[in-house]
Amino acid sequence: MSSHTFSRSRFLLAHAWPALLGLLLSGCSALGSVGADTFTLEGELPADFALEAQAHYGVANGCNGRARTRSFESDFEDRPHAYRFTIPVNYRDGLCEMRLARVGLFINGRYGDKDWQRTYDNGGLELVDALPEGAPRFDGNGRLSKTAKCTWFFQLSRAHSRKGEISKLLSCSGAGAYLANQTLPGKFVNLSFQVQQEERPARRNTWLSTAQGWKPCVPKEGWQQCQEPPVFG
Repeated sequence: MSSHTFSRSRFLLAHAWPALLGLLLSGCSALGSVGADTFTLEGELPADFALEAQAHYGVANGCNGRARTRSFESDFEDRPHAYRFTIPVNYRDGLCEMRLARVGLFINGRYGDKDWQRTYDNGGLELVDALPEGAPRFDGNGRLSKTAKCTWFFQLSRAHSRKGEISKLLSCSGAGAYLANQTLPGKFVNLSFQVQQEERPARRNTWLSTAQGWKPCVPKEGWQQCQEPPVFG
């Protein structure tokens, strides 16, 4: 091979390599999105609520991979607001096919401006091969709608630095659903949250309802519950 031919070959290779590299990277990117079916999780949140959805995936094709998670978050707002997450049902991670197993929900609520005046409750979407008897199903338009009911429970803070201040716990019922994994792609799950107007004591017989509202009572010695008859501090 002449030096002229060798130099020309090097010139062609140098100019062809970026294009080849681009094709390889494009192929890898396409591999990551193959079969990326999704479903939509959406709904309404009350003022001062936020939602985090944590999608959990397992390896579906027997390759040497490990479980993965993806997170989707909405922010707090001072007025009622909507959220919307587009969640993959399956996707490719290298040579591994990842399949959604469940979606954990963190329902975050705040009742003040301080960091300690935030708390949460849990919910979740469970993917199953067959729906349990009586479980809600998607309608003819591919939608499933539910409303979770949330209640604030109050108590006197047990922290020494906040002695005498009110802290609250959050409890949400109905914050989940069973979903059939084979028919989930393309569907819409509408999960909205409502806050009950009445707040309640975190423990029974520790506060009593009076004409002036709820009042904490002095507990029995060695107990947390009210004395009989009740005594107020």
